[in-house]
Amino acid sequence: MSYWKSFLLHVIQMNMKKYLSYCWAIVLFVLFSCSNEEYVENQNMILPKVLKTIYPDSPSDNFETNIVYNENKIVKVSNKFERIDYSYSGNFISAEVKYNIQNGKEVKYSETFYEYENESLKTVSKILNGEQMRYVYSKNDDGSINMESYIFDTQTKKESKNPGLNVLTIDNGNLINMVSEWGYNDVITCSRFQYDKYNNAFKNVLGFNLLLGQEIFGSEINISSFNNLTRHSYSPIVSGSIVFEPYSCTMVYEYNKKSYPIKKITYDYAGRIINITEYEY
Repeated sequence: MSYWKSFLLHVIQMNMKKYLSYCWAIVLFVLFSCSNEEYVENQNMILPKVLKTIYPDSPSDNFETNIVYNENKIVKVSNKFERIDYSYSGNFISAEVKYNIQNGKEVKYSETFYEYENESLKTVSKILNGEQMRYVYSKNDDGSINMESYIFDTQTKKESKNPGLNVLTIDNGNLINMVSEWGYNDVITCSRFQYDKYNNAFKNVLGFNLLLGQEIFGSEINISSFNNLTRHSYSPIVSGSIVFEPYSCTMVYEYNKKSYPIKKITYDYAGRIINITEYEY
């Protein structure tokens, strides 16, 4: 009997060791999965909270821009010049309202509404100082995107299509080209954009990556790109009778350990500093 007791005890001990090994494996797997999810979540929650704009030649013009979020949804952007409020429909930015700050009072001057189709931007409707415009996006066979514009006549209550056309080329989440046919005087111009390989400060703001052609709307042209803009140039392809001044600007960055910008210096075409932006997350 003692033999069988010893044998059974040995079997039980071996099974317990296996059981404990399985338990530890499960615990370690869960811990690793949770820590990995937390790491991804933490990476996705890196958001710019304060932007400091500095003019080295005119320090009195320096200002701070503060950004408020609800998790990774942008809620409000404000500085001493204007305030911008954002609204969402699910995970998509649905509206943007801008206010000028005049003598301490906020005056609404712009409303922009976004509509989507198949998780891509389809229509942008904008009211600017009472004037109503609409922009419609459509994809071409080569992957480029047409951006057609319409204007609403408040007197006749009719909408008419502008003769011009903007064609946007996107590569790896970055707008690299925007060719604009003006629709008169046979003028065609091109905006070109170059980028670094690091994280855009606004990369994790939910919905920003779907916004297109922000230059048209007077917004920061770099908010919807995956990487950071390093050069922006504008030149005519066909100038007609219009004389164009050369335009280009270059951006140089400093980055933190997580490859997000902490400082941007913007230079004009002659190499003069336009301004400096500092980012706080």
